[in-house]
Amino acid sequence: MPTPNFYLKKPEGNPPRSLIYLQFKFAGKRLVYSFGQTIDAAKTKKKIKGEDIEEFLHWDKAKQRVKSNRTTVQDGQYLLNDLLDKLEKTCLKAYNEELANGIPSIQSIKLKLDAFMNQNEGKDDIPTIYKLLDRFSNGEIKYKGKDKSENTLKGYATLKGHLQAFDLKTRYRVNFGNIDLDFFYKYTTYLKNDLNLKPNTIGKDITMLKTVLGEAVDLGYTTNMQFRHKKFTYAGEETDAVYLSEKEILHLYKHDFSACRRLEEVRDLFVFGCFVGLRFSDYSDIQPGNIVNIDGDLFIKVRPKKTGSLVIVPCNPIVLEIFEKYAKNPNRLPKAPSNQKFNDYIKEACRKAKMTEIGRLSTDPALELCECISSHTARRSFATNYYLQGFPTIDLMKITGHKTEKAFLSYIRVTKLDTAKRLSSHIKKQWGAKIVKIAS
Repeated sequence: MPTPNFYLKKPEGNPPRSLIYLQFKFAGKRLVYSFGQTIDAAKTKKKIKGEDIEEFLHWDKAKQRVKSNRTTVQDGQYLLNDLLDKLEKTCLKAYNEELANGIPSIQSIKLKLDAFMNQNEGKDDIPTIYKLLDRFSNGEIKYKGKDKSENTLKGYATLKGHLQAFDLKTRYRVNFGNIDLDFFYKYTTYLKNDLNLKPNTIGKDITMLKTVLGEAVDLGYTTNMQFRHKKFTYAGEETDAVYLSEKEILHLYKHDFSACRRLEEVRDLFVFGCFVGLRFSDYSDIQPGNIVNIDGDLFIKVRPKKTGSLVIVPCNPIVLEIFEKYAKNPNRLPKAPSNQKFNDYIKEACRKAKMTEIGRLSTDPALELCECISSHTARRSFATNYYLQGFPTIDLMKITGHKTEKAFLSYIRVTKLDTAKRLSSHIKKQWGAKIVKIAS
C-alpha cells in the first residue's frame, strides 16, 4: 500500500519559513500537493557521533510532523499535526475509492484533497455532484427499482472522471449551483478540444449528466434547473454501419474454411449471431442452460447483460446445424476469442470469402465490405433482415431491447435501394392482377 509523505520545501524569506507539501507515489505516478501551510525553518546543530548535524528546530524529519503538538495552522483554528493526519487519511481514502475503477489519476486524488481543504473538513455529509455520481456508479440509485447495466455504471464513473479533469484544468469548481449554460459551453468545448471526444460520446456524457442533475433536484440538493434549458443538449452524429443480407450471410457460411479452423469457428459464431440477434457479449457467452426445448423446438433463452430483460429466440435450421457441428462442446458452439480478436478474424474471413464490394459505407465509400464488418454487424443484420421481411417492429424490439420505434429505426440499416425494392414488391402485389386485366 503506497503511503503519503510530508516534506519541507527550501526555506524562503527572513526569518526563513518552509512550505510543507504532501508527496504520494503510486503505480509509477507522483502527486505533489501544496496546501499553503508553512513552518518556522530555523535550524539547529546537533552532535551525533562527534559530527555536527544540522536539522530543523521545529520539524521532525523521521515522523514527518511538527515537533510541538501545540503548533496550529496559520489561521489558528486547528492543530497543524491534526491537519496533516487528516490530509493523509483523505489522500488514502481518495486513492482506495478511485482504485475500484482502475489505477487512479493524480487529478482525481488532488480534487478530493482540494475539496477537503476548501470546505469539507468535518462536513462529509454535504452532498456534492461527485458524491452523487458515486451513488450512481456503485448502483445504489436505480431506475424504477431496476438495476442499471454494468456498462451504464461505468458510464457514470467515466462522467465523473471527465468532470474532475475539467475541474482540475479550469478551476471551475463544479457544484450543483453553477451548472448552467455557461458551464455547458465551457465543458463541451473542453470535451471536444482537450479530450478529443466524438459528438456521440459528448452527447452521451451530457445526457447522463442531466440524469444526475434531475436526481439532485428530486433529492432536494438543488433548485437549479438550468440543465433543462433547451440549449443544454448536444447533438450527436448519425452513425454509419453496414448489415449483411441473408444471401451474403449464407455465402459466408458456405465458404470452405476447413484449412483454417480459427476462421471457421469465428465464421460459425458470427453466423450464429446473425440469426439470434444478440449482442456479442451475449452470443459469445451462451451457456448450456441458455439452450432450451419448448414443445419439441429449440430456443435460445437469455437475459442480456445490458438490459437484463428476458429474451427468447427460436433456432432456425442454420443455428441447429451449427449446434450439431459443435455438439461435443458443452454449449454446442465454438469457443469465442476476445472481441478485438473476433473483429480481426471476421474481417479476415470475409476477405477470404471475397466479400470486397466497395461503396457500402457512405462515410467511407472506398472501404471494402469486409473491412466494415465487426461482431456487432451480426446483431444489426438480424434486425434489418427481419424488418425488411415485414416482421412486426414491436416484436423485433423485444429481442433487440430498443425502447422506442424511433431508436430501433435509427439502429437498423435500410438503404434507399432496400426501400425501393420493398415498394416495388408491394406495387406488384397491389397492381399485378389489375395490370393483367388492363393488358387483356
